[in-house]
Amino acid sequence: MRRLNRETTVFSTSAIDLFASALGAFILLVMILFPYYRNAGSDDAFSRTQEIQDMRRLASGEIADLLAEARTANSELQDMDEANRGIETSISRIERQMADLKTQLAEEPIPEPEPVEEITEEPEALVSGVEFSLLGLATEAKSFVIVIDMSGSMLSYTDLMVNSVLEMLEPLDETNTFAVVGYQGSPAPTLWSYPDRTALVQATPANLAEAKNFVLTLARRFAGSTPTHYALLSALQYPAETVILLSDGEPDNAPGFIIQDITGLNRYQNKEIHTVAIGDYTQNRGLVMFLQTLARQNGGDFVGVSR
Repeated sequence: MRRLNRETTVFSTSAIDLFASALGAFILLVMILFPYYRNAGSDDAFSRTQEIQDMRRLASGEIADLLAEARTANSELQDMDEANRGIETSISRIERQMADLKTQLAEEPIPEPEPVEEITEEPEALVSGVEFSLLGLATEAKSFVIVIDMSGSMLSYTDLMVNSVLEMLEPLDETNTFAVVGYQGSPAPTLWSYPDRTALVQATPANLAEAKNFVLTLARRFAGSTPTHYALLSALQYPAETVILLSDGEPDNAPGFIIQDITGLNRYQNKEIHTVAIGDYTQNRGLVMFLQTLARQNGGDFVGVSR
């Protein structure tokens, strides 16, 4: 009887041969494809990855800073809201106090204003002891700028204005120099001047005749408002010793401001500024006070010319 073979065989010889052939084929393929492995990615792939990670860490830090700033801004906003509520409370309290004051003032009787005494006499200038006078304005000056109000209200006193200016030109002679400036607001300030520049002309018979004709043409242009401040600023630019202003009404600007500004500018020029009220000036206390004060503070005289 034949004995049984007790050896255990896992793979047969054919299987082992198959596996060996497959391994050899795999090794052969690896060796063939090995030169192409480096082309699968760039050489700096690792460094690029590291750079991206650094950028992410930096961005994370910036985000953290922004969040901290946002928290700070929110805290400041809350503080401002609280302060605003406090201000609103204070405003409400002040409004209530003002309302109480208005109520108290409304309950108090308003005193009757005292009557203002009207000016009934025309002021006069002293003319004795001086070289000569222009329309009653005493002066020793030799050069003059005559400034004429050409506003619309002057239409009521056209003849009075023209005659007054002509009377002022009458005593001038060749020892004098002068200029004539008319002004009006239409609506912007506008100047009309003889001669046609900021200069003076000699008072020759020919120049005086031209000036008189110029004054007559001004009478046909009376219109608009009264920019007296602008006219006086322009008159101060002339190289004259004396400025003579003729007007029938209060200026467009505040009289107090004009007096302060012109007097301040004239402090170093030391020009005489004389003033002439035209028309029914005794009924216009504001005009008289303005012209009197302007003349007094600038070494000049004030006169009034009525019908």
